[in-house]
Amino acid sequence: TRMKLRIKPDPKIRDFLWPKYKTCGAAAFDLYLQEDISLRPGEPAEISLGFSTDMDPGWAVEILPRSSTGMRCGVYIWNTLGLIDADFHGVWCAKIDCQTPCRFRRGDRLLQAIVRKVERAEDVEIEHAVRGDHSGSTGGNENIITK
Repeated sequence: TRMKLRIKPDPKIRDFLWPKYKTCGAAAFDLYLQEDISLRPGEPAEISLGFSTDMDPGWAVEILPRSSTGMRCGVYIWNTLGLIDADFHGVWCAKIDCQTPCRFRRGDRLLQAIVRKVERAEDVEIEHAVRGDHSGSTGGNENIITK
């Protein structure tokens, strides 16, 4: 079964650069930067990917750095992996950091996304939420201690 990902560009972005698979054998589609960014190690930056989506229930999207970007300056997703659930309808963002200072230009392919079919566990309590009412996190960080 295939899922159709309906991409809705942020109306604030002029000349939106559409995500795309670069080859017919690519497992992930590339996400293009919609603006220039500069990264400095230890100073995570939240970047907008410039679009929101509608996707069918039972699917999710994982966002990760392209391997060439990781090799070039050690770019990584700050929370280890970006996961977009089917019921998230906000603008896609990623919080990224790097190991060496680097600059990227609008149109660079810094991140990529993989579409995944997901199965749900049985007998897990579900908190009922209105579709699209969360900001990308289901919480659960109340017991984390930071110093």
